[in-house]
Amino acid sequence: MGYYQDFLDVNHYRKINYHDIAFHYEPGWLFLCRIFAPIGFFGMVMFLSLINSVVYYRFISSYVPKKYYWLAVFIYICDPGFMLIQASAMRQSLAICLFIVAIPYIFKKDFLRYSACILLGYLFHSSALILWPLYFLGFVNWKINKSAAILIFLLFVSLFLFGKYLMPFLNQFILKNFERYEGYHASAEIGTGLGLIYSSVLFIVVLYFARFQVQEIALIFKIAIFSFMFIPLSFLIQIVGRIGMYFEPATLVAYPLLLKQIKKEYLKVIFLVSFLGFTGYTFFQFFHSDLWKEAFGTYHTIFTAPKID
Repeated sequence: MGYYQDFLDVNHYRKINYHDIAFHYEPGWLFLCRIFAPIGFFGMVMFLSLINSVVYYRFISSYVPKKYYWLAVFIYICDPGFMLIQASAMRQSLAICLFIVAIPYIFKKDFLRYSACILLGYLFHSSALILWPLYFLGFVNWKINKSAAILIFLLFVSLFLFGKYLMPFLNQFILKNFERYEGYHASAEIGTGLGLIYSSVLFIVVLYFARFQVQEIALIFKIAIFSFMFIPLSFLIQIVGRIGMYFEPATLVAYPLLLKQIKKEYLKVIFLVSFLGFTGYTFFQFFHSDLWKEAFGTYHTIFTAPKID
């Protein structure tokens, strides 16, 4: 965030060569920075936080039953991929919000408004352009039956086993279309593997309950399924995991709904305890990760963070 703070600070604004940074940052983001330059970095943070809160509030309240609002909010706060990381990945967070706004237009088959949201998101994070073909998902009127669920899960496992063979094609595609994100080409490491096992079991549960969904909720479950398919590839190239972030908000709806649809109380308890426990554990581990602990280890509000001289 420090760079953006320099860019927005009035005392530093004249020192920055706009043309030198234009390659690295999309025009929409540069325009937003220029607008907020007189107000400052934290003024823009407040504005983006307001947009983020309103979009996620409307998304949850539109699709999640009131009885399960708490679970969706818990996921948003405690799953590091939402509030925590998106508070740092501000450009992509804004693009993700625009995709959330666009989801109903997939179901309504409103090509113009869906394309407008995606193109606007592209102005803030060029990776958003990969979402445009998702519009045609609204024309795919098929249910995920038992056979389809098995095939999808086998594909998920195959990406772990044989994903490395896709590396040359992924690298070429990223270098050609997302050259400014070359810093995200590194691969990630698998730790104990318990997280992957739990994610795989959770994926099976989502696939099972996807067959009971209809209309717009069925579409949201399919988007949630897409988010799981990016997990194996994210261990090969980090930016693939960043693309998967666009689909993860669908899980804020999918998880509460599948909890609601579990009929037996003891299964509800098992699912809820394991889910809350695992999410809480990942939240704790996030702040002890070598990757994140330095940046997120000390919390400052916009009123207590140190100012730039």
